[in-house]
Amino acid sequence: MAIMDSSQVDVRFERAEFDGILIAILAYGALVMLFIQLLRVLLVRPKRGKVFWGITAYSSILFTLASMAAGGKIKFAEYIYVTSRINVALEGPSTDSWIPSQVFKDHAGSTMNIMSRVCTLLTPWIGDAFMIYRLMVIWSYKWWMLIIPVPLYISHVGMSIPVIIADTRLDQARWEPKSHRYGIVFHTLCVALNLLISLLITVKLLTMRKKLEIALGKLNAYFYTSKFTILVESGAFATLWGIVYLATLAQKHWSQAAFLQPYYYVIALTRMIIVLKMAQNQAWSRDIVSAASHGVMDWEVSSSHTISVEVPHTGNVENGLEQMKSPDSSVTSSHTLG
Repeated sequence: MAIMDSSQVDVRFERAEFDGILIAILAYGALVMLFIQLLRVLLVRPKRGKVFWGITAYSSILFTLASMAAGGKIKFAEYIYVTSRINVALEGPSTDSWIPSQVFKDHAGSTMNIMSRVCTLLTPWIGDAFMIYRLMVIWSYKWWMLIIPVPLYISHVGMSIPVIIADTRLDQARWEPKSHRYGIVFHTLCVALNLLISLLITVKLLTMRKKLEIALGKLNAYFYTSKFTILVESGAFATLWGIVYLATLAQKHWSQAAFLQPYYYVIALTRMIIVLKMAQNQAWSRDIVSAASHGVMDWEVSSSHTISVEVPHTGNVENGLEQMKSPDSSVTSSHTLG
């Protein structure tokens, strides 16, 4: 039963829970728009090699997980804020005993919530794996860079299993404190991994900025060395979001739920932006990193990052020249007055 003493209820926490759901769905909406834009880019992509199919597979899996998580969250929120309130109203003349957070705990084992939680916690799995891959690309596949990130990744992947078990059994009193402890450990590992990767990528991109400007020129290099690009490539926005959530969690602030629920969708959003830039050939690649490291851009690599221009047939050019030489030509100078 969703009955709780009103003196034990923090209205600000209940509002933060609701706001967190809204922000999460807004983040999912942004993810949908990015995915549609990515599909448009992929459909017109001339070369469909390993990169094309890798981008297609990864973005499809990421979008599917986010969609299932958002769908489950919406249906569960509908039950909490609409159906359960009606049920309580039918049970008695007063709805004073209706507390959303308590309803959530009582029905945490429902199919909708389990589906949403599983898909939600799978998002950092593939999201952080992708960032480890990007770290290797930007650091020219120096395998010693994985000494710390890989153990952190394995730890937070393993920790997600007890988190799922505890979060779906909140209707049992003994699982609630365990869920809180497991959640702290899981999110600490996740944020620590993202912070480490963001710092390593940012440092590397800043050190390669000048050499890339020499290789490509300042105008062409701007697409790879701008502050916005570094922010995107490092996944810094998701990292900062996670740090803010941990800060509110450590202080037991009432706003923690508003940062927790959208966190996973922010992770998916930042990864999808990088994938979109990869599809547009505007992301850092092995060739660009090589050019920045040596300060020289090979002709073959440079041609793959430029816009092709169609050159008219030789016969058409010769015909045009003969027409210009003819005294009866209708072509007049653009500087002729009157």
